[in-house]
Amino acid sequence: MYYFCIMKNIILILLVLLTSCRKYYTEKSTITLSGKYVISKIDVTNVDQNSSQDSLYTLGSTYINRSIPYPFDSIEINRFYIAFDYACVYINLIAVTPSGRDVWEFNDVFYDNYFNNPFSYGYLRFTYVLSNGQANTMCFYIEDDGFESLQLKSSGGWFSGDNGEKQVMTLYLTRVGP
Repeated sequence: MYYFCIMKNIILILLVLLTSCRKYYTEKSTITLSGKYVISKIDVTNVDQNSSQDSLYTLGSTYINRSIPYPFDSIEINRFYIAFDYACVYINLIAVTPSGRDVWEFNDVFYDNYFNNPFSYGYLRFTYVLSNGQANTMCFYIEDDGFESLQLKSSGGWFSGDNGEKQVMTLYLTRVGP
């Protein structure tokens, strides 16, 4: 009887240990992508053949890279605006009317959010058409979707050709409006 009680206790302890060793994770919430944002900082990182220094663009500076499609080829920090609603992105705020309505250079550009799951916010992809009819597609990985901020990372590019270094651009957006 004593042997049976010891075995029962050992089995009980093993069951508790085995069933309580469960890995918990925190799911990422569903992305919100709503409101008007200003680009408050840009971080350019060299990730392949790291031969030049990384760059950080903050208030008062302008990011220029003519290899990226317009208007992302020249971004003035804290003066370049992007807005999102439930299905569209609005790019490059031109003016605000006296009644308070925003006038955008690129209106009603539909975006896709793909590979979104509990572990990742996924990717944001949109295609906009320039006045000359040229279509440009931008694709960003959504690194963070905070209450009043959004962090987007480009997939990168080899701007000096295939043999050059790969650069990745991270956009830090701060929410400024509804």
